[in-house]
Amino acid sequence: MRPSQSARQSVPRADVVVIGAGLAGLSCAAELAEAGASVFVAAKGLATTHWTHGGLDVAAPAAARTSRDGIARLARTDGHPYSRLARDADAAVSRHLVRVGAAGLDHAGSLATALAPFPTAIGALRRAAIVPLAQAAALEPWRVTGLVLVGIRGFPDAWPEYAARNLENAAWPDGPSGIRAVEVAVPGVERLRNVGSQDLARLFDDPAWRGRALAAIAAALPPGDWRVGMPAVLGVEHHAAAHADAEAAFGRRVFEVPSLPPSVPGMRLFDALRRRILASAGRVQIGFDVVSVEREGRHVIAIHTEAASRTLRLAANAFVLATGGIAGAGIRALPDGGLVERVFGLPVVGPEQASWFSDDPLMPHPLEAAGIEVDEQLAPAGLENVRVIGSALAGMRYLDERCGDGVALASAHRAARSLGAPRAVAA
Repeated sequence: MRPSQSARQSVPRADVVVIGAGLAGLSCAAELAEAGASVFVAAKGLATTHWTHGGLDVAAPAAARTSRDGIARLARTDGHPYSRLARDADAAVSRHLVRVGAAGLDHAGSLATALAPFPTAIGALRRAAIVPLAQAAALEPWRVTGLVLVGIRGFPDAWPEYAARNLENAAWPDGPSGIRAVEVAVPGVERLRNVGSQDLARLFDDPAWRGRALAAIAAALPPGDWRVGMPAVLGVEHHAAAHADAEAAFGRRVFEVPSLPPSVPGMRLFDALRRRILASAGRVQIGFDVVSVEREGRHVIAIHTEAASRTLRLAANAFVLATGGIAGAGIRALPDGGLVERVFGLPVVGPEQASWFSDDPLMPHPLEAAGIEVDEQLAPAGLENVRVIGSALAGMRYLDERCGDGVALASAHRAARSLGAPRAVAA
């Protein structure tokens, strides 16, 4: 059903409307905008960037030595997105690193870098190879170097003593020579209630406050050869300066340990991609869900999103669906056991309802692999001018295989190429 003309609030036509503002949607929008297309990003809210670690999980299935090796292993899995996207991964990851680097967010590592253990905020280990520079020291060889984890008194989302105990008992081959924890009072934070990661990151943006806080932390560090694991709160707008100042103040290598959402490293990534889109004359609208779709045969003509008083009509030549899978509410489960894609009503491939539940809460959830089947150009059945990207694609277990970011970038790159050849990314 189409809203009446009086109920519409029109905007100029875009070449492409991207629905969703996660890594896949923002990357696709950035590549299209850089190629000269007019792009509009419409999203109902902030996406996975704000609750992940800010690095790239390209592919790390069991036994994979590097991300490239992981891609090759997953590409041999029938129905996995990498079975058609593997050849796009190199270019997609390279473009992404150039793109965010140009926005001041440099990374370390590549598809050929060995996957190595990275400590988490709870003292578990995940395998990583491509991380922001402020996390890179965690992946360097440890030899005889120890690790000291820093907590900030009054900040409830970092647990250095708990994490240190767990890491001491973790199977960490060639890990630190010793692991310790310290908790430090920094200026003014103890007086705050419910201080969050964003609050601390904004404080670290202030050079004067940062200097006092870093001096207090430096005084609490043990003597000797230690690397320092800090909560991931070293600034937002002035992150590079905050990280450099921390290493200078401590006289040691410093790396950030991402903690509970909202993720400050993820916020930096979102901001870098959003700025890139806006710099290329794209537009980004966050906070308004799609409420209806206009179609003519096998083509989508426009979508309508929520607005203050009337729906906002977004017309385009093509649409990119980047709303995520079951975890991001791009796909919804129905009481009768069916699954539905929430914007276009596309058919969803997934397990039978009888297999949705398990007695083992630590097993990968079967619905993780639910998604939309597409052709080589990532078009779903029945809609010729729609492309589906990211975790909305069927056939992967992105948490267990740690491949979600790689599939997001590779599918974004494939979709952008299918909708218009991109020009080279300018640094």
